[in-house]
Formats: sequence, C-alpha cells, structure tokens
Amino acid sequence: DMNICVVSSFEGDLEEFMSLVSELDEEIKSYTSDFEIGVVNSNKAGTSKVITMVNVTDMEGFERIMSSPKMLEWDKAHNNTDIIYSIEKIN
Repeated sequence: DMNICVVSSFEGDLEEFMSLVSELDEEIKSYTSDFEIGVVNSNKAGTSKVITMVNVTDMEGFERIMSSPKMLEWDKAHNNTDIIYSIEKIN
C-alpha cells in the first residue's frame, strides 16, 4: 500500500470535480482502500482546488485511472494540474 496526496487545481466549480469522482467511484475503490477529498479556498474566482488523500492498494490500476482518456479529457477541459505527493502516516 502507498499513501498519496493529490493537490488538484482547476478551472470550474467543485461540483464538476465531484461529478467526475462519482463516475469513477467504483473503479477508484477497486484500486484503493480509502480516499478522502478536502476542499481548499483558492481565493480565485472560477478556480477550484481540492486535496485528495488516497491509500492506493494497486498503483498500476490507479495510474490507469489517472491516465485514462476520460480523466485526461477532463483535465484538459478544466486546465487541471495535479501535484502528487507520497506520504507516510505517523503513529
């Protein structure tokens, strides 16, 4: 398992992002054990930012989702940038 943090900045509103996540929900769940989405105040009209914390159980499968035509099309349409961090839980 690997814990990652994805910081996504995009043009559009949160509902558009959540709609995409909802469409991919079952697929995402098949490659992860847990994921949570936090909304960040971007302070820029028309721009949204979210932080997704994900415990990935199948990195190859997860990468297939992230690079799928649907995801790439959404990224391009919303001028999305993802910054991905590997993180470790501190006990």
